[in-house]
Amino acid sequence: MKLRLISLISASSLLLIWLLALPAWAAEYRLEVTDIDDLTYSAYQGHLGNLEKRLDTQAFSTAAVIPGREVQVLEDPGYGGTPPAQLSVLPATQHQAWTTLVWDGNPGDTVAFVVKSDMPAWQKVWWIAADTGKGLKQLSLEDDASFDHQRPKVPEVSNDFLANAVDRDTFPQWLAQHATPIDGLSLVVGQGDDPDNRPDSVYAVVKLPPEPHTYKLVIAWRDYGNRGNRGGEGNHS
Repeated sequence: MKLRLISLISASSLLLIWLLALPAWAAEYRLEVTDIDDLTYSAYQGHLGNLEKRLDTQAFSTAAVIPGREVQVLEDPGYGGTPPAQLSVLPATQHQAWTTLVWDGNPGDTVAFVVKSDMPAWQKVWWIAADTGKGLKQLSLEDDASFDHQRPKVPEVSNDFLANAVDRDTFPQWLAQHATPIDGLSLVVGQGDDPDNRPDSVYAVVKLPPEPHTYKLVIAWRDYGNRGNRGGEGNHS
């Protein structure tokens, strides 16, 4: 009887050691991004729930989505992130306004992305709204004249400043001090110094939560060439 009890204890100990040695279970995460002009965004500004619903139900005119924007994972460790081993990118289509990135990750890991463009049109990030699971909410850009301290803050600095911070391995610390995280999502706008050749960029750094999660970003861009409203999306409030 005593030998049997010792064997059971030993087997339980081995099982516990084996379980502890297993890697953390990965969870599925999503980042959904759409880019629209500032006039289209302003038509929904007081009714962002309606905008999100139209985007999710494919009722939003995809002709209103600004072209030439890319969402890329940042592989440079200076951004403080670890690129996913596998990443699926589902681009916006004629029926779907969201560009969707899907990946498996370990809770607690950090993944960094950038929304960028080389297109000399709609160069300036004018507004950003985010949904981290509680509905689409407008954020406060630091240079916005209507800066609202009650909203999560998105700093705006030059792209050159951010590149220098990455080179010096100070980007993660700087971001933690200046951006307001929203359920693990921190954002910063990198401002271009040449509208024709270096438009703004949006950097998104995500600290993965314990459970599967979907992050959504709506980025409103202003065009220095005054191209106006795209796609005829009016006020659907």
